[in-house]
Amino acid sequence: MNRDWLEKDFYASLGVNKEASEEEIKKSYKKLARANHPDLNPEDNQAEKKFKEISEAYATLSDTKKRQEYDQVRSMGNSSFQGFGGQGFRADDLGDLFGNIGDIFGFKDQRNTRGQTYQTDLMIAFEEAAMGVETSVGVSKEIYCKGCRGNGSDKGTALHKCNICNGLGQVSSNQGFFSFSQPCSACKGQGNVVDKKCSSCKGSGTEIHNENIKVKIPSGVDTGTVMRLRGRGGEGAAGAPDGDLLVNINVNKHKFFKRNGSDLTLDVPITFTEAALGTTISVPTLTENVSLKIPSGTPSGKTFRIKGKGISPQGRRSGDFYVKIGIVVPEYSRAAKKELERFRDKGYEGDSPRGYLNE
Repeated sequence: MNRDWLEKDFYASLGVNKEASEEEIKKSYKKLARANHPDLNPEDNQAEKKFKEISEAYATLSDTKKRQEYDQVRSMGNSSFQGFGGQGFRADDLGDLFGNIGDIFGFKDQRNTRGQTYQTDLMIAFEEAAMGVETSVGVSKEIYCKGCRGNGSDKGTALHKCNICNGLGQVSSNQGFFSFSQPCSACKGQGNVVDKKCSSCKGSGTEIHNENIKVKIPSGVDTGTVMRLRGRGGEGAAGAPDGDLLVNINVNKHKFFKRNGSDLTLDVPITFTEAALGTTISVPTLTENVSLKIPSGTPSGKTFRIKGKGISPQGRRSGDFYVKIGIVVPEYSRAAKKELERFRDKGYEGDSPRGYLNE
């Protein structure tokens, strides 16, 4: 059981209710992360603290499995049970209960000391998303202070073992047959008492480290794609694995191309005479120009398919390229209009496409 979850209200940290959707949680996180990012609030300890808080909250609530576990733990923590002489105890006491029993039989409480999972947003160009690109993202990470090696004391040595808990970080109290443990209030569960605080981290044991991390974006990603970089998140404690970095991809729109999955669509204008007589045009795709034959009598709105010239996602089939024709009527000169009138008067246009005019 993660006891931190019992004390931390992640929903309140992100300013959402328990029934919030994934999109609402993500939107609130982005807003708060931008407002409290350390790069935008230099020397603001409160903003830095808030940034850590919302990052931790989002890392849990954005993961469906972790969110379910968190809700279950919080629900259990709010419940009370009566018994054993009428004295109430909460469900989180069960963790201490079975932890102490486990110690009797030689089992140890395996704490999850893996590094924190971080999240960041990355905006890339349309072509970069389609073709793939190698770029970098800037991340502000909380790491253990090098000046004190993470224990918060001056040079890492200005501390002594807590006399209250004898360095265990926990104290036990007997409740009849059972023994219940809780964090030592004297050393706040650390097992050691700091005599002189580290001048670098002011006794916190951590510091903020700004890092640019290379990211290889595969071809075919789109807005909403999340890439997980293993081991590039928060620093693990006591040799535990580092956390992961989640990169949320956002793709800029293209000036001309429209995307539907791996397929691309391009609106191409042609003249009235090109549509009437037919022509061959050059069409730009993502990688090259291709020739497309336009048959005579092509109507406006006609769509032609060029197979395999769309986006080629890594490891999957290439999409297709669709060319949608639009007929553009230019400003004709007086002489040209006369010619068109003669063309019309001789009946070369045929019947009106609006049949009701001939009824």
